[in-house]
Amino acid sequence: MTRPMSLACLAAVLALLLSGARAQAAHPGHRAVAHAAIIGGAPTASGAFPSLAEVFDARGREVGQCSGTVVAPTLILTAGHCAENVKTGVHDKPSGFAVLTFAGAGTESERQVSRVTAVLVYEGFTRKNDDGDAALLVLSAPVSAPAVKLAGSSDGGGPAAGTTGTIAGWGKTHFRQSQPTDRLRSAGTVVQADSWCQHNAPPFFAQSELCAIDPPSYATGGCNGDSGGPLLLAAGATAEAVEVGIAVHVYGRCSTRHPTVFTSVAAILPWLDSWIAAYATRPGTPAP
Repeated sequence: MTRPMSLACLAAVLALLLSGARAQAAHPGHRAVAHAAIIGGAPTASGAFPSLAEVFDARGREVGQCSGTVVAPTLILTAGHCAENVKTGVHDKPSGFAVLTFAGAGTESERQVSRVTAVLVYEGFTRKNDDGDAALLVLSAPVSAPAVKLAGSSDGGGPAAGTTGTIAGWGKTHFRQSQPTDRLRSAGTVVQADSWCQHNAPPFFAQSELCAIDPPSYATGGCNGDSGGPLLLAAGATAEAVEVGIAVHVYGRCSTRHPTVFTSVAAILPWLDSWIAAYATRPGTPAP
């Protein structure tokens, strides 16, 4: 899915992080598909998605980029393949990560840079086919960005087909893009039926995944750099954004004629809740 960045560029990348600019992704692809960024979207309004996080990871001679969300003051939810070597299953070193989150009113000019002290990959992650593709990054200190609301396991197994949602991230706006995306972008999409996803996004796991596309225009979707980013639905009388999915892969060089696939948040909620509870009392340090 991604473009490698040489170790010689790492110092420049870190300088860009501190200045608020963007670096490009680098993740060894698997399953011959791109791992989910936002195509067909638009720059987000200031403060629209304050829980979004941008994740950078120096892995040897490469620097990777993913998206994520704040789920607790010291926890970032992202994709499992953003946090480990998908060929060996070895977790990436915490010292290689830098996480950017919004501060203040959630403007691009106000970003908080955090170090990572622990990498927690979901125990059910099957690397061969992306099932259970999720991870948590433990930050060295609490961030000021608010935690996103997570979909509950009591929500009927996920949103109904035809439900409209939003995807957001800092990834490419087209597959051949060579320059960094300089602002968080978002786009609308539509959740599809499990049967449709199984036919159009194989292999698809209805018990643990969601897929979405935006008919009839087929103009939006994920691409390189948005892995780990959220699928958000509006819920309740206040239309509060609720994260129901974690972007994990797309198809056909980020073709918007194909769906974006997400790990279902409801499917991994017991795991998420256990770590959120653990770090509520042990911020910034690995829990037992």
